[in-house]
Amino acid sequence: MAGITDSKYKVASFFAGIGGFDLGLEKANMQVVFQCEINSFCCSVLKKNWPEIPLHNDIDTLSPLDIPESNIWCGGFPCQDVSLANQGKRKGLLGERSGLFFTYAKLIKERKPDWIIIENVPGLLNSNCGEDFRTVIETLDELGYGLSWRILDAKHFGTPQRRRRVYIVGSLGDMRSARVLFDSSSIEVSNTPSSGEKPRNSIRYVNGLSETNIYSIQHAGIGRKPSAGPQAKGYRNDGETYTLDSRGSSDAVCSPDAPFRIRESSRVSKELDSRRFRAIGNAVAVPIIEWIGNRIALIDKETKQP
Repeated sequence: MAGITDSKYKVASFFAGIGGFDLGLEKANMQVVFQCEINSFCCSVLKKNWPEIPLHNDIDTLSPLDIPESNIWCGGFPCQDVSLANQGKRKGLLGERSGLFFTYAKLIKERKPDWIIIENVPGLLNSNCGEDFRTVIETLDELGYGLSWRILDAKHFGTPQRRRRVYIVGSLGDMRSARVLFDSSSIEVSNTPSSGEKPRNSIRYVNGLSETNIYSIQHAGIGRKPSAGPQAKGYRNDGETYTLDSRGSSDAVCSPDAPFRIRESSRVSKELDSRRFRAIGNAVAVPIIEWIGNRIALIDKETKQP
């Protein structure tokens, strides 16, 4: 991916995965200047697409001084310890993986970027009876950020997949973040159950949903009724797939007219399907990140006008 050298927005991407945040913010005319990711497969994808960008492989060994000047920091700290998919095993922020939030917060404390964007599973909201989410908000609030959060679903942004995630936006020193995530003129709520085309949050994506021929099959639940809920297994043919998870090769996506073309887009061999699907299952929805990036730029522009 080519950097946008004249952009006033410089992005540092943490827990970068395969670059969903990075691509989305580039589409919003922002420039990625730094990446941090520990997974070797994801690092290979990042280096393929951003060969010139500094890539650090362990946030635990990262010094604040090693991060280039950047006014937007983004990342979704690991979700495994707060995810509802791990019922009975949720360690919350005490877990080794989700606990990396505190490492991220220490870096934020030292550098104080103008904006922070965090994505995680909705389970973060009720992990440890809500205490983990309160800790996240209180920690960032104490660092001087005005914080707003909202659950957004990728299916409302032109992506034929159910993917509900909580997005936290922080603006240093004020509550500009609320204007980023909440704008009544751009939000349209679906007025029918899941059935073919429906309104989306952004006008840009009005024509983004494919025809109703998308199928999602997960081997652990083939034959299970599609009414089993938002994380159901089995198959659908109403224009959406179930949420792609990160369990490797358990997912198959079929769409005769609009294939996902995962292998072509990732540019890695077909022998790596398990790692590829796991990485995609952990990735953010690029259109949502692009929308947030564009909203940040718009709000900054409006705020600086007399």
